[in-house]
Order: sequence, then structure tokens, then C-alpha cells
Amino acid sequence: MGGGTASQPDDDSSSSSDTTEPTPTTAGETTSDTSTGPDDTSTTDPETTTPNTCGDGVLGGDEECDDGGDNADDAACLTTCKLNICGDGFQLTGSEACDDGNAADDDACLSTCELASCGDGNVQTDVETCDDGKNDGTYDGCTADCSALGPHCGDGVLDTPQEECDDVEDPTCLSSCKLPRSCLLLHEANPALESGTQTIYPVSPDSPVDVHCDMTSDGGGYTFLKIDVESVDNNLPYPATNAEAKCAEYGMRLWIPRSPEHLLSGYAFATSANLPPVGGGDNTAGADYLRILAVYPVTDGISCPGMALTPADCPEWDAGDHKDWYITDTSSSAVEPDPDGSCPNCSMSYVWNGDGTVKTYKAVPSGGSSFRFLCDTADKLP
Repeated sequence: MGGGTASQPDDDSSSSSDTTEPTPTTAGETTSDTSTGPDDTSTTDPETTTPNTCGDGVLGGDEECDDGGDNADDAACLTTCKLNICGDGFQLTGSEACDDGNAADDDACLSTCELASCGDGNVQTDVETCDDGKNDGTYDGCTADCSALGPHCGDGVLDTPQEECDDVEDPTCLSSCKLPRSCLLLHEANPALESGTQTIYPVSPDSPVDVHCDMTSDGGGYTFLKIDVESVDNNLPYPATNAEAKCAEYGMRLWIPRSPEHLLSGYAFATSANLPPVGGGDNTAGADYLRILAVYPVTDGISCPGMALTPADCPEWDAGDHKDWYITDTSSSAVEPDPDGSCPNCSMSYVWNGDGTVKTYKAVPSGGSSFRFLCDTADKLP
């Protein structure tokens, strides 16, 4: 019989092992182990810095500048490494004429770090009397050397045309060196001035007018003037338009009552023998001075019958200057003001009770008429 070949054990069973072999390396290759053990240490040298110092020529920290050895209290960069600026008390050579460290403009060094001088528009205390920047000696100005004021109100010299008066002893000369044109201006200049006759100049400094001043009603300052044009040469009618023209000759206008208090004041003045009238007549007192007033219709043929005569109740009628007005807050007639009397250049005719309240009023188609009436300057409101 032929001989056989002996069988070999299975490759898997003969080569199996629980040990993992290390990966072989070839010549020239190295291995790196990134794991660290307890004995491994790693150190880095810290970066070495030098502290910043003012004056070292290096800008750093809170320094605004650092010019090194050039830092100086008269240089662009101070010894504190701060910029040299106007107002810090350090004079910058070549740029500032002075620097006293304050913002005052009345001493020798201005807030602009320029030396004070006559003509700079700043008055230097104890050195200059005035300095308006022009110093040409004109009215309300200064002399060329800043030693005195030029012509001005209060120097006791009448300087025209700027002044109408300049006399501190004259009660009619206002502090503005103007003459008063109304009682209101007198009242504003001297609130303690009592009611009564005063002289005003509503037309010009050459035309004085004696008027009655009410210095209490509605705070004071109402002006009153009586005009009586009655003479043998006059013939009715003398309507409100004529009265307006006559009042204008005195720089005033036909009276407009502004409030209940103003109305009572006007009535008291008109019915008292106080200031004589101007205009040629000689009737010193009477309610007929209130027969016509400067209240006129707004629109032809439209009125407010049965209404009180105030702007709120009767807007169909208006004051001649379109400002506040008041005649009565109750109606005295169901048919007045009559629309037939609401026409261009027309007005009402009034009759008054003894207590100063209106008794009746009538819108007259040709306008109310009276030789006697009151004028005022119309610059005082309630």
C-alpha cells in the first residue's frame, strides 16, 4: 500500500494569541508618545515688560503725550504728560500770550489766553470803565481809550434824536430817557404813582396832553381824555368816525371799555368834574361822554339782537382795535343791536344808569352821534 501524508493542525488554532504585538518601525522612523506621566513638567518663560513712565518718550497708560526730555510746563506736552491747553494755567510758549487758569474775561488774561486790551469788548476790572469793542465815542458806546462812557441816557445831557428827555429830577422822564405816551408807561415806570391828572406825550415830545390816569383798575394804567367839540359852529350828527378822527389828533382813539372795572372807571371819570375837556367845549362832566364807543359791527346787516354786549355773546360786533371789549353782560333789549344798524361806519348810541351800567343801547343806521366822548391810548388790557 502506498504511504500517506500526515495531516497538519488548523492555522487559526495554531497561531492564536491574546497578546497584541507592537507596530514595527523601520529604520529612521521615530515614535512619539503624547501621554504624560506624573513626573512630566512643562514650563514657559513669562514675557518680561518694563513699566511705562512719564518722561520716557513712550506714550502709554493714561498719558496724553510724552515727548521725553522735551516735556516742560511751557511746552506742548507738560511734565505731567498732559497736553498743554488754554485754561490749564500753563502758558504755552509761542502759542499763548498768557494762561491764568480761569475762564474770566474781566481780568488781565482772557479766557482765550490772550492779554486783555482796550477794544477787545471786555471790561477789565479796575482798569477800564467800558469797552464795547468799537470804542468810537458814539451814543451808548465807549470812548477810544476805554476810560469813560460815551453819550448815554442818564448823563444829564439831552442827546437827540436818541433821547426825548434826560433829567432824573423830572417825574415825566422815563428811565429810558423817553417821554411817556400813556398812563400805562407811567405806571410801569412808577407803580406807586396814584390815580389822577398826568402829562403824557402821545403825539410827540412837543405836544404834551394832560390826561386822567387810573392806576388801580385791572392792575392800573388806563388813560382817559375828555373831548367836547360842541360850539356854535358844530351841527349834528357827529358820529363815531368823526370822534375817531378827533381822538387821533391827540394820538389816541375813541374809548373802548375793556372790562366791567374799566367801564365803571370810565363812567366815574366822565360824570365827575375833574379834568376839563379839550376840543373847544366846556362841559366838564356828564354821561353823554359815553354816548358813543369804539365798538362796531363786523358784517353789514348781521347783528345779535337780545344778546349781551361782550365778545363771547355778541361776536357780530367788535372793538375797533379787535382786542378785548366789554359793555354789558345782560341784554337790555330783545331787538337790539338791530341788524339795520349793522352797517359800515355805523355804531351804537348808549344811555347809562346812575350806577355806571348801561340802560339802553341802539344800533343807529347812521351811527351813534355825540359832541362829547372819551379818548384813550388803547395800550392797556385787563
